[in-house]
Amino acid sequence: MSADASCEPARNVSSGKREPVTRARSVPHRQGYVRAVILSSIHYFGILATVTSLVLFFMHPTPLATKVFILCLGFSIVTWIFAFFKRRHTHCPLCKGTPLVNTGALAHKKAKRLFPLNHGVTAILSIIATQKFRCMYCGTEFDLLKTPSHLLTYGDGKYQGEYTSYTSDEKKP
Repeated sequence: MSADASCEPARNVSSGKREPVTRARSVPHRQGYVRAVILSSIHYFGILATVTSLVLFFMHPTPLATKVFILCLGFSIVTWIFAFFKRRHTHCPLCKGTPLVNTGALAHKKAKRLFPLNHGVTAILSIIATQKFRCMYCGTEFDLLKTPSHLLTYGDGKYQGEYTSYTSDEKKP
């Protein structure tokens, strides 16, 4: 295989056509995604603390280990509730689905999933690691760091507003 062949996108061998490669879209309001991911990561740390305290409880069953385990379990339950409702509140800008929570609907063929986890947890881990995620319902990839197009300013600031379009019956004074 040559070096040029490795840079080409994947091909569909049976039809001889390339799959279209699209760039990641921007998210108009990323604050909801950021809050949901922060609460979910706090919940994951709570799960880690609960498992650790459970192991310590089995190694040394003391009243203090029992209290720590119950406290960690309660913390995990409370953070799960907050994280669930915040993830449920975030919606895909295109299809209006909830890409951070599985609803039981059929996933798109381009949706990514890590094997033991579901699509929602995979999207959260993808946001934590790369600041990108793919909607499990419409298959569109989104980049949280990309500036939305309505916030971009084209050209130099001193020329903004100078160029306007006119119809044929309007004249510039």
